[in-house]
Amino acid sequence: MAAYGDRSAGADLRPVALRCELQAVPKGLNDLTPRLSWGCEGEASLAASRVVLGRDHDAVASGHGDLWDSGWLPGTPSPLRYAGASLPRDSRLWWAVGLRDGQGAETWSEPAPIFTGLDAADWEAEWIARYFVLPAGREVPQDSAYDNRFQARPADYLRRTFDLPEAPVRAFVHVTALGLYELHLNGARIGQDVMAPGWTDYHIRTEYTVYDVTDHLKAGRNALGAILGEGWYSGRIGHNQRRAGNHYGGRPAFLCQLHLEFADGRTRRIVTDDHWRTRQGPVCYSDFLAGEMYDARLEMLGWDTADFEEINWQPVEVFTPDPVAPQLDAARAPLAREVASLEPQSETRAPDGERIFDFGQNLAGYVSMEVEAPAGTEIRLRHAERLDEEGALYTANLRFAVSEDIYICKGGGPERFTPRFTFHGFQYAGLSASGPLERLTLRAIAIQSDLPRAGQIETGHPMVNQLISNIFWSQRGNFLAVPTDCPQRDERYGWSADAQVFWRTAGYFMDVSAFTEKWLLDMVDGQSAEGVFPDVAPTKPLNPYRLTPQPGAPAWGDAPVILCRDHWLRYGDAGLLRRMWAPLVAWMDYIERENPDGIRTRSVHNNYGDWLSIGPATDRALVATAYWIHLADIMTRLAGVLGEPETRWTELATRLRAAFLDRFWQNGQLSGDTQTAYLLALDFALLPEALRPQAAARLGTLLDAAEGHLQTGFLGVRHLAPVVCDWLGPERAVDLLLKDTYPSWGFSIRHGATTIWERWDGWTPETGFQSTAMNSFNHYAYGAVGEWIWARLAGIDWNAAGPGYRRLTMRPVFDRRIGHVKARYEAATGPVESAWVYDGAAVIWDVSLPPGTRADIALPEGWRRDGQAAFTLEAGRHRLVLRQDG
Repeated sequence: MAAYGDRSAGADLRPVALRCELQAVPKGLNDLTPRLSWGCEGEASLAASRVVLGRDHDAVASGHGDLWDSGWLPGTPSPLRYAGASLPRDSRLWWAVGLRDGQGAETWSEPAPIFTGLDAADWEAEWIARYFVLPAGREVPQDSAYDNRFQARPADYLRRTFDLPEAPVRAFVHVTALGLYELHLNGARIGQDVMAPGWTDYHIRTEYTVYDVTDHLKAGRNALGAILGEGWYSGRIGHNQRRAGNHYGGRPAFLCQLHLEFADGRTRRIVTDDHWRTRQGPVCYSDFLAGEMYDARLEMLGWDTADFEEINWQPVEVFTPDPVAPQLDAARAPLAREVASLEPQSETRAPDGERIFDFGQNLAGYVSMEVEAPAGTEIRLRHAERLDEEGALYTANLRFAVSEDIYICKGGGPERFTPRFTFHGFQYAGLSASGPLERLTLRAIAIQSDLPRAGQIETGHPMVNQLISNIFWSQRGNFLAVPTDCPQRDERYGWSADAQVFWRTAGYFMDVSAFTEKWLLDMVDGQSAEGVFPDVAPTKPLNPYRLTPQPGAPAWGDAPVILCRDHWLRYGDAGLLRRMWAPLVAWMDYIERENPDGIRTRSVHNNYGDWLSIGPATDRALVATAYWIHLADIMTRLAGVLGEPETRWTELATRLRAAFLDRFWQNGQLSGDTQTAYLLALDFALLPEALRPQAAARLGTLLDAAEGHLQTGFLGVRHLAPVVCDWLGPERAVDLLLKDTYPSWGFSIRHGATTIWERWDGWTPETGFQSTAMNSFNHYAYGAVGEWIWARLAGIDWNAAGPGYRRLTMRPVFDRRIGHVKARYEAATGPVESAWVYDGAAVIWDVSLPPGTRADIALPEGWRRDGQAAFTLEAGRHRLVLRQDG
């Protein structure tokens, strides 16, 4: 990052990061009066903003919208609700943002597209599937290519041909599945999405997306096709082997509607109905936990083209999914994509001769292979996060996840294999083959929900940089349709406490606004009639024998309240709060109804406490009650935002604090006397002000007794660095960050971690691997320290006085051991930059703030700029020369 000079007035303003309903390109709208948001970049003063929206790209590009023109509005009123007539369905529209500076100069963005999608009444398509056979997807068991020990179904190939008198001038296809789909048209795959349409509670809703396929159609015969996999719908997910699959249904299904418009205004629709045909093909099975088997000898070349001869293709079955057809919603968040490709860093041999490829990075995805071998050669690719002491793949921690892909060559030249409907968590791939390979190339492909990158940060300390990378890659590997706990073993649930402790960190690395809204709807879909939020979302596979979702524990079921607060402060968008307010109140009503004495001990369900803590266990009643008080404080703030009465929540918080003090503060200590107890008490302000220094001192004593090591679990770790920094001093917080002896972040890095481990002791030299029953090496919860790295080392933090980074808090920590920090964060208002470096006894700190914002600066104790330790910076670029007292 280059050093910044003085502010340069008159530089052009630029609208950036245009979002409609929180997405860069919404592929369908659920609200025809959508929210529009954008940021600003540049150094001129910002006077006004304007939004235009219309049907014609060129008109919108010139600042004219036939559907809506907001007119010039003061400042940056982002997010702004579209205020015209309801937008037309089944359309691609365009919108643009104009900015005006203080001298009257105007700058316009490039037009951004909006696909409005369909209303419920617009759907004519019917759900189709391959006729129902045995739950394993087989015909008569006969040791065919489709029989397998997992009873996993082969992928279904679907196609439909149709004739057109001429090529259409516009063609949009609306598509979804119960399961996973890959869409094809006239020999071409449509879109780059993988694992589409993602995971929802299919008994309630599934999400569709829209593709513009105008250029893929022609006069004459055309062919529309799809490959259909089991995915989350009927495949194996979760860790309950008594009910490994078929959580939502016994077979995947497909829904598709192609809308055609011709030059003379005529329209036509091609929909899924009984005109479609189906058969099995080379994907013998494809399952998240089992892996994929692909027999290239069974390929049907040209199956998705118009002139393909349909031999042994059967009619589809049109049916209504049980127990009821799901609601069809437009996708609320970006679908998953392939986001990175890595070459092997080394190749070794396991004792049994298996070839081991190390890709140098733990990731979620699959291996893409190019190979040349004789027909019938069987190649097995196994996946693992670690190697054992003998150099073989360590797979015991995968539990019942087999994570093995099998490819059978067709021969006759180079072949390429990339799995379609499975993914694995791995750094290492083991390859074995039934015969010699004449040519072999492997690449590891990482996938994730395609969330825009929000921030990049580096420091002068290699271990901290590796930690930052580990946090990012753990988020990348687990943000796949929902925020999962791990991508490798037989689990992969959307655990809610893991998410809430990590969410502030997550928002720095990626734009999680749309992802948050989608997943919180999953949580609401799992909320019980009594108001109880679930432990995981979507909920179905966690406990398939319950008639209702498994109710949430303290800190788990509490997640929606916390995420709503985080969303508001990070993005300044109250739309989510309004939709979530009633579900949040219902959850709070439930807790209060069950615990009238103010101590949260009843109806705490699977009360996990400070999960996977090292050292003394924290009193679970203390943790639960602490979170309840925290929720009451958040509800007070959210009520103020929405104009709801605040009194109930302030009175509740007061009553609960009194009960907490009476129950858990005895003889100058908290019950259990653990690091996490004091971290929660200090960060949530649970104790009277007069007692907080005493609690902080006790926390310091406990850290000293642990020789400066943490003893926290999933819940405590989020508060560790912030509380230590504020109450015991920045130097001690940096001590914790840089420690590389057990337990610490540096310990795992010193032993080869490229992602965040689930357990501090996932592997140690003394005991080797932790329990095979639960030991993930890609699990982002302990990466929650990332928020402190961003907010304090880089000094980029939100400010409740101006949510959405209209106003910032900047309280940087300078430490020579860190060397320097360079960070850029794409805030909702525009890019924020912070870079500091030591220059002799001084620190040079460069700050850039987007137009229309300001920052409250609080320098570390003893540091001054021109004698000031606290001051305000306005928008623009600033170079600050800071010196210590004396």
